[in-house]
Amino acid sequence: MYKRIFKSCSLATSVFAISSSLAVSEVNISGSMQWHYLDQDPGTSTSGASDNHFHSDNKVELAFTNKTDSGLTISMYQTIRSNGTEAVSAADSDGNYITLEGGFGYISLGNSGGVGDELTPTAADLIGPGSTDGKAPTFYNSSSSLTSQQASLVNIIDAENNITYKLPSIGGLTLGLSYKDAGQGASENADETVVAGSYEFTSGDVTGSITYASNSIDGATAGAAGLDSSAIGLTVSSGPFSLILAQAEDDQSSTIVTEINDYGISYAVSDALTFAVAGTEVTETSGGETLDVTSVSAKYGIVNGLDAYLTYHDYDYGAGSSGLTADDGSATLISIEATF
Repeated sequence: MYKRIFKSCSLATSVFAISSSLAVSEVNISGSMQWHYLDQDPGTSTSGASDNHFHSDNKVELAFTNKTDSGLTISMYQTIRSNGTEAVSAADSDGNYITLEGGFGYISLGNSGGVGDELTPTAADLIGPGSTDGKAPTFYNSSSSLTSQQASLVNIIDAENNITYKLPSIGGLTLGLSYKDAGQGASENADETVVAGSYEFTSGDVTGSITYASNSIDGATAGAAGLDSSAIGLTVSSGPFSLILAQAEDDQSSTIVTEINDYGISYAVSDALTFAVAGTEVTETSGGETLDVTSVSAKYGIVNGLDAYLTYHDYDYGAGSSGLTADDGSATLISIEATF
């Protein structure tokens, strides 16, 4: 009988110890849902095409954090995402990694965005979500040599297995490095190295940051030429005004380079309503392809955690000597975003 009581007490003590251990851990679940309606009016329309579609982008992020007595913070992240047009039934991992933070700085291991994705701004940050990325209207043919519609770092390590390290911030200065190994095969030598830095400043009522990032990609096979990309950006805010200026350059091949310049300014009329305008110029240096986009956007906060966006693009794509079809048109994007 005493043995049974002793065993019960031991089991209760163990359960209590485990419960106490779990109690010091923090678990956070967050999510977001974007719904878009795109209506495009291309200058060269396809016969019978409706030129409009729906798009949805759903994300759920699980975050687990432990803080040790020594001051080390250990976190694990898992993001599940479903993203696409029309019927979307698959939900895939869009990031899974662990982080270690302490007096030494910050280390991330796993499938994350990398430091280039984190630090570099673009004017598209000020306009409606999905306006110039994979959910955006296509302003040019997919076989074009143009590689981006926005001037953040073009070749980023995006939810790919990598190691990222950031030094502790010193007086507003943040420096970081990301490295991705492309694989062990004979044609998988395109390892990537991203170096990025950001300096945040304050002067009176003005706050801002200056950022720079570069990505170097080794040749995929022995002796093959490597590819480089770089981006520089300035962000400034004062009262209701925010300004972003950015410039990027990307090697499409050893002879083809894409240059991107963009600017954006936003004005918060009230806590609920914000207007923004952005302009983007893209040039391909070899074949002479060009893209000019002017975008205007309005954001309205319906309630806390629910926002509506209306974004209008006017674009002009010049085909240069590519043999593709030039296009001068417009597109309207209506978006609803909920965050949890």
